[in-house]
Amino acid sequence: MIGIRSSISASIGLLLISPFLIWIVAIPHWSWPGVDAIVPPLFNSLSQALLSTIATMLAGFFLFRGLQGWLGTRSFRWVEAALLLPNLVPPLFIALSLLSWAPVMGDFPYGVGAVIVAHVLLNSGLVAVSLDRLVKAKMGGLADASWVMGVKPAAFWRRVALPLLRSDLAYLSLFIFSLSFTSFSLPLLLSGERVVTLEVAIFDAIRADGLWDKAVMLAAIQSLFLFFMASILPRPFWQQTQMRWAIPYLGSRALKLMVFAPVFILGAGWLGGSWTALTTGYDETLVVPALEGIVTSAALGLAVGILHLLAFLAIAYASPNPRLERFLNGYLAPSPAITGFGLLLLPVEGELGKLALAAVALTLISLPLLYRWMIHSTLTALSRQVVVARTLGASWSTVLFEIVWPQSAPQILRASGLAALWASGPEQNHTFGDHYVEVDFDLSDVMFVATSNSMNI
Repeated sequence: MIGIRSSISASIGLLLISPFLIWIVAIPHWSWPGVDAIVPPLFNSLSQALLSTIATMLAGFFLFRGLQGWLGTRSFRWVEAALLLPNLVPPLFIALSLLSWAPVMGDFPYGVGAVIVAHVLLNSGLVAVSLDRLVKAKMGGLADASWVMGVKPAAFWRRVALPLLRSDLAYLSLFIFSLSFTSFSLPLLLSGERVVTLEVAIFDAIRADGLWDKAVMLAAIQSLFLFFMASILPRPFWQQTQMRWAIPYLGSRALKLMVFAPVFILGAGWLGGSWTALTTGYDETLVVPALEGIVTSAALGLAVGILHLLAFLAIAYASPNPRLERFLNGYLAPSPAITGFGLLLLPVEGELGKLALAAVALTLISLPLLYRWMIHSTLTALSRQVVVARTLGASWSTVLFEIVWPQSAPQILRASGLAALWASGPEQNHTFGDHYVEVDFDLSDVMFVATSNSMNI
């Protein structure tokens, strides 16, 4: 059985890096891109990701303080859900919501600033909830004791919280940095062609210039850079905690309503754009694509959700495995363009076959991210129980279905459902779109066309 688990671990690793392997086989000639092709996009990606990370962490801290101002258990859970909502919707919706504010602001402020604002709206709620989990799991009792002893919150953060959470905050910052560093649709739509990041450069190298070898090398540089950074801090930030109530000592009543700012900005923008689209008149040419898009989105989301469920079960069966855990925590999927166009090279015909390829591509893109975010900490918390069960003679299948699955099922199902939601309208679809899968002109593309036409963007 050790051989089976090792084979599963190796298969997971090979599957995740398969886009690179496909490109290596398909590209006949290689030439290293010049310095001018690497340095500017890399610098733009690093500076944009760094600024986005700093702004997101600061905004997340203030949202965390506002979250602690909600004292009721039920209201606390609703507010927590509102904070996570922007991170659950496809990034395309974030871009459309911000673009819908153009009539209010006049000319939309394209550029790095717009991209940073989008990243803050997308991830600041996640930072706030992550800080809540970290504080309660690691020093909830210390916070209560400091409150009773009359320690001021500022002194508590400076002398107690920051020293204890330094490494966790570093990994959380790295996670946000990796999301911003590999962001594709937001820089593509909101930078106004003023900033060419690595993701945009990879897409242009494949789509416009046909320089496949250059695109693969840029993607490899991106993945190796993130892998090196993640390998320094291989620990989860999404701690498991049973405390689902606020800590007033660390909260701020004045910031209570601030927690709804991201949802309000995005929701108001989306409603405004939808209203503008409706008032411009009925476009009957979008009815059939919209219906087809709904069916395609549902099928694609269902397939991606099932693939994630099977992959997480395989990872759970192969765990605990330190090498696999280090790889999954450090590896981030290659550029959506590399993944999408790479799978396009496979000899698969027919609409169902191409739909299956799209589901596999989206699974390869989101699986490492969701593992780091939601699955790793759950499986790590069960590792001692697994060791005890194995010591008592339980088989690996018994361990999986009798110990691991009953306790990790909520997180695994939640992560699989989130993957299905992302697949219904992801930023990656616009990497290949109808150029990649004939049937993949889904609902997100229809919404983009309708809103773009109504706002003349």
